Amino acid sequence: MRAKIRALEQRVIEAGRAIPATRSAEVRATARARSADQRLRSATQRLQARTRAQRAGQVVLATRLRDLYRRGSDDPLVAALVSGSGLAALAGERADAERAAREDARLVARLRADRRAVDRLQTRRAQEARAAADARDEAAERRAAAVALRDGRARALRAARAQLARLEAREPARARQRARATAPGGTTAGTPRGGRWPAVPGGPSRAVLERIAWCESRGNPRSIGGGGKFRGKYQFMQSTWEAMGGSGDPAAASEAEQDYRAALLFVKWGPGQWPVCAAFAR
Repeated sequence: MRAKIRALEQRVIEAGRAIPATRSAEVRATARARSADQRLRSATQRLQARTRAQRAGQVVLATRLRDLYRRGSDDPLVAALVSGSGLAALAGERADAERAAREDARLVARLRADRRAVDRLQTRRAQEARAAADARDEAAERRAAAVALRDGRARALRAARAQLARLEAREPARARQRARATAPGGTTAGTPRGGRWPAVPGGPSRAVLERIAWCESRGNPRSIGGGGKFRGKYQFMQSTWEAMGGSGDPAAASEAEQDYRAALLFVKWGPGQWPVCAAFAR
């Protein structure tokens, strides 16, 4: 169970580390959307300017067409002879009409070009709006998924810790007494044989124990961690300490006794009792 809890703790940490990256992606997507909005505003202004120019051109063209229509039934040659203005005036009027016709043709071409530009601006505006919204939504979804993953793992961790606490609370004192009575070396709580703690048959070397202790507490026999739950050089839980024949506070015991109880624990249950630091037991 403790190994499961350590693994869940690591997974919660890993899930938490993923959240800033998704948040950064969301910030970038929001900035992209803001940039797209600015481009859209500029495109809208250009669209409005082109629309105004188009309307003005349409008014000019309509005026000219109306004038041509009104004069369309007159024979220019007859009008010139009747008015006495002569053929020179007629030639001048014809040149003016031809120039006006060319200007009208250019105006029509500009109007058509403006209409195509307006259509392109509208299409681009819609595309940019969709792209920005999609990027922002995708980034927000990724961040929400990362947060949900972290919260789910945190709930699993809390449940595992609660289960461990219930198991420890239910552990009968009789079982602890049996463990002390059958501990390797035949020594229970109290004074060691001849003033010295005996070697544990089949136990780990002192170098292995020192590496585990360094990983757990930097080798400090008085170390207290986990809000007070883990105590001493090997970060014993109180129930584990008592199951290995210890009594009182593990952090208050002598360093030699802590080494002895850790060796008993290693022989009985293996290095998995130190899930994170088991790698140092090689």
